[in-house]
Amino acid sequence: MLSRMPRMRNRQYWRTAIESTVGSLLVPTYARSTDRSTSDSVDLVPAGEPLLDGDSPTGLPTHGRFRYGYLAQYFAVGMVYGGLPATTYGLLLGYLNVPAYVYSTCTTLLTLPWSFKFMLGALNDCVPVCGYRRKPYMAVGWLLCTVMLVLLYLWPLPPPYYCVDPLTHEYLLDQAPCHPESAEAGGTPTALMMAACLGYVIADVAADGLTVQYARAEPEMQRGYIQSTAYIWRSVGQVCACALVGIGMNGKEYLGSLDQCLSFSQICLIFAAISGCMVPTSLACIDEQPQLERPTFAEYCRATWQLMRSKAFFCLVLWQLINPAVQYVHSTAYPLVQRYWAGVEALPNQGSSVIAYMLFSLALWVVREHLLQLSWRLMISVTTVGLFALDAPFALLTTFDVVRNQYFYLSEKLVTYLPGAVFLVVSCFVMIEMATEGNEGLVYGLLSTVSSCGQALATAISNQVFGAFHPALSHSANYNPQRGGDQRCFQRVVAYSFLVGYGCALASLLMLPLMPSQKADARRRMATWPQRTSYALATVVLVGAALAYSVSISLMALTPLACLRMIGGQGCDAPKRANSTLAQPC
Repeated sequence: MLSRMPRMRNRQYWRTAIESTVGSLLVPTYARSTDRSTSDSVDLVPAGEPLLDGDSPTGLPTHGRFRYGYLAQYFAVGMVYGGLPATTYGLLLGYLNVPAYVYSTCTTLLTLPWSFKFMLGALNDCVPVCGYRRKPYMAVGWLLCTVMLVLLYLWPLPPPYYCVDPLTHEYLLDQAPCHPESAEAGGTPTALMMAACLGYVIADVAADGLTVQYARAEPEMQRGYIQSTAYIWRSVGQVCACALVGIGMNGKEYLGSLDQCLSFSQICLIFAAISGCMVPTSLACIDEQPQLERPTFAEYCRATWQLMRSKAFFCLVLWQLINPAVQYVHSTAYPLVQRYWAGVEALPNQGSSVIAYMLFSLALWVVREHLLQLSWRLMISVTTVGLFALDAPFALLTTFDVVRNQYFYLSEKLVTYLPGAVFLVVSCFVMIEMATEGNEGLVYGLLSTVSSCGQALATAISNQVFGAFHPALSHSANYNPQRGGDQRCFQRVVAYSFLVGYGCALASLLMLPLMPSQKADARRRMATWPQRTSYALATVVLVGAALAYSVSISLMALTPLACLRMIGGQGCDAPKRANSTLAQPC
């Protein structure tokens, strides 16, 4: 018995290290121990494993400085995570007037760093800095984020695309644009914002690893309290960020209603100040003990390869990749319909985001309390159909000029959050049950990366599919009646594009057999389905090809090659911009 103790302690350390790769999704897995047989249970807080200095029986540090430093990580992540995407509507669609497919690509690129969360988690697990695996990476991540935000502040903002009335400060949409070249200036701010997002993702991954360590010290009856607390603070940060952008950038130049407002550069400086404060906070207010041993990348690779050899895991990879790649194919007309036909202003747009975050939390509670035992396939089917059944009336009534009101159009964002939350939680349930003891981190890390890759792939496919429609869905003049747009025939083209998107969503239901129906089915698959090297090879090829394709197409949309039809443009031989400011005939 005594001879086995070092090996058992090493296995427990390995489990802790691997779990921390994607800690944001790990804590719920512990709750499932009551669903498993006694033989599968495990002591989640083994005897002899010390808590951090100042830890309380609930897991959170009791020392005010350490508690503040830990929770501040999530609040700051929420500020930048919610704030930077919130600026894109006014900056890209309003001030610069970029094509709609470029706007969709830019918003997708801001979430692209999450696709590398597993690799970042493995890095801070396997390559400690001065013996520390968490706070050095937090500091480095926030430093990178701060530098990029300062560069955004220093970036000289080009003049607005449209001419501005000197008296009303409104855009003169009935005149030819004064600075048509501004529509090609969206690449630089997007690239800098994406780099800033990479910075806070690095910090977030390290904070998630610390969350797992704290959660392991929680009593079983309270397990989940720490994660809930952390993500409440992140949600508070997102709400504050949306309020800041909605009120601060509510000027007419950013599609707002005020004559004067904070500029995009000034908003970035505020975010830079918050991010900069997190660098010393990470070093001085995070309590972490140095690690004396560490896993290696070779060990990580061997564990990952063994996991990918499972047929059950391969089918789940196909689901996580193909389902979002098909379901999230959506018309590139949406942002321009929102701007020109619904007339959505900056403050109501951000206000709806604040309410949406609250409704999303309510939806998560409904699923947790009432829908845990329902068939996953049934939930996916109902929510997929319901999501687009709710979306269609708002989109089509606005398109055909039956009701064009910003508050009516924004209601669509709110009513679709319940089915959207159900879909997200069900995806997490599948990951939880497919994980086995000791490889939870690998399962969550790999599947989170695959899911993010699938969503990025959907944007690339959308740009290409809807770039073939004529008149061009991404050409703003086609929506502007003062430039000859908003023709009845073009309204039908927009409606057809919406219907194509709904058809793709319904087609994604054909992938349902790849997903287990419920917990017992998931465990049966993992226990009985075979393991082959061919499944691992197919997983590597599919995910690698999808990631390379989506990233390359998305990045090319920020370059002069964005005019290519394969990217979503109208072709580089299309009429010059000076002649393209008028609507295209049907």
